[in-house]
Amino acid sequence: MIAASFFFLLAACSGTESDGVVTFTDDERLSRFDLPESWHVYEHSELSELEDMPFDEQVQGFSFPAISSVGFDGGPVRDVSNVAKDLAEAEYPIGSMSVRQVGEVEKDLLSRAMLTQSVLPYYGLSNSEEITKEDFSFGNGFDGVRVLVAFQDETATAQGVAYLISVSNEDDTRMYSMIAGCNRECFIANQDAIEGVVDSWLVNKRA
Repeated sequence: MIAASFFFLLAACSGTESDGVVTFTDDERLSRFDLPESWHVYEHSELSELEDMPFDEQVQGFSFPAISSVGFDGGPVRDVSNVAKDLAEAEYPIGSMSVRQVGEVEKDLLSRAMLTQSVLPYYGLSNSEEITKEDFSFGNGFDGVRVLVAFQDETATAQGVAYLISVSNEDDTRMYSMIAGCNRECFIANQDAIEGVVDSWLVNKRA
């Protein structure tokens, strides 16, 4: 069981830029975010070459095709396979920003649970803890949820920690998600950087 003392405070959202930070915009200009300049970025075309798209999960048999996605990591060398690692096994931060299509059937079932589990299906793990979970909004109907979750697969020895924001647009035709995390020790060591990346994320509400 995850220790009750395992707790993180979320930093307030900030859009300010500082030295050592680079701003990225996806190819479709649907969102932007800041990364430490030493981290690596992977475009949608690179992620599509992986066997499975990272942080893109089916929920209740439904899938959400990617319109745009960007992966990133803080590893020692640039390698797109870094982003496909199990978060609980990752020794450096990994994550993804994605914009995905929501079909007509899925619109009727869209929920906070779908917004999170389509990115990281931690509900299926008996040993998981939502340390923080709260409503989140960019305004103009771009609403969803912000979660900090610790989890551990029953077959794994390591704990993973992820910071995740996921929203849908006003007419629920698109899902916008941002996630970053790694194993417990890595997250504690890199918490400020991970929160800075996720909290810097902005979506294009006019696209």
